[in-house]
Amino acid sequence: MFIFILSLFLAGFLNERCHAASSDKNFNIVLITIDTLRVDHLSCYGYKRNTSPNIDKIAEKGIIFKNAIAPSSWTAPSMASLFTSVYPINHGVIHGLGYKINKNKQEVFSDELVTLAEVLQYGYTTFGVASNLHLSEKFGFARGFDYFKCLSFLPAPPVNEAIYQWEDEIKKSNKFFLWVHYFDPHYRYKARSPWIEQYTSQALTRKLNLSKKSWFELSKLIPKFKEDPQALSNLVALYDSEINYVDSHVGELIRKFELDNNALIIITSDHGEGFLEHGQLGHGNNLYQETIHIPLIVKLPNSIKKEIVKKYVNLVDIMPTILHILDVNPPEQTLGKAFLEKKGSLFWLKKKLLRKDGVEYNFSELDVISILKTIITAEWKYLYNYKNETEQLYNIKSDPLELHNLVDKNTKQCNKLK
Repeated sequence: MFIFILSLFLAGFLNERCHAASSDKNFNIVLITIDTLRVDHLSCYGYKRNTSPNIDKIAEKGIIFKNAIAPSSWTAPSMASLFTSVYPINHGVIHGLGYKINKNKQEVFSDELVTLAEVLQYGYTTFGVASNLHLSEKFGFARGFDYFKCLSFLPAPPVNEAIYQWEDEIKKSNKFFLWVHYFDPHYRYKARSPWIEQYTSQALTRKLNLSKKSWFELSKLIPKFKEDPQALSNLVALYDSEINYVDSHVGELIRKFELDNNALIIITSDHGEGFLEHGQLGHGNNLYQETIHIPLIVKLPNSIKKEIVKKYVNLVDIMPTILHILDVNPPEQTLGKAFLEKKGSLFWLKKKLLRKDGVEYNFSELDVISILKTIITAEWKYLYNYKNETEQLYNIKSDPLELHNLVDKNTKQCNKLK
């Protein structure tokens, strides 16, 4: 079990510039969530490898949010927060399938919470495909969907095929909302051709023997990768080839339904992934930036211009943003803030985005006990471990990789954030 407080103090101005011209609400909405996708491993975010050419095409006509934060570092709580615009302490999806000690604690989020799909169902035909069992009907993620499938932990091709089976229904829809959750590039990483050959050799990746280690045993590989930088490099190469792989299927889906024309497209992730930046592999076990800093790309209908936004936003902001664009009042439960608004016939980046939240919640994917708190501002990040009573303080503006703990050098700032 993990406990943390995630607070964002966002005061300031987004650039107040026109981004899209369309007052017509007759557009489709496409939400693409990609599991375990690190923001700094996408080429549209400046990564050295060309991992995401299809996503890049969307980004070239969209808004790239440089500082999007996930409300958890693993899937179920993050996605429940996205669909309800409340934090895990509010929606109650904490343990998911990871809680094996007492299966009665595998939570479904409350019936009192209205989901994004339930709101959109009044004007849209709703379709959802999720390739992650944590996002199944059992936990409430099918609520509000006219058509829904959960495909265990399958790779991208069956996900697209499931959507293609609804092709007639999608094309007959006056308006549709489509949610797609791809499992790739989640561990266990596979060597995806032809991209892996651009990054390393198949022979070297086979030596990693990942097929013998499940997700729950990933921590056992840490000593091996600490001792062998080349092996770690090959592990990252596998991960990057998986990003290329899922990106190719995102592109295929976009082209199949011509979604790049008249659709609101949102591409994001549930969390990131660690590669020993702070001594850990995977996710769900810490609150460092590599696991909670995620991509967020928003392409508005008929948009042709790229914008870059550096202010902080959160997955809980997605639901109110979509509803604000549609001139629909969000449910009373909503804790997120819309980051876009419509003025007349134009969409604009919202001028002011203020947030002062303090949210405490539990989450677990590994049945490991840990108690953590983090507070993030535009410049500072404070972490506290209740179990061993240790503090960390980072200037994430000058030290985005969180390499230099300033807790002993800046007690004044620590005290401000406690």
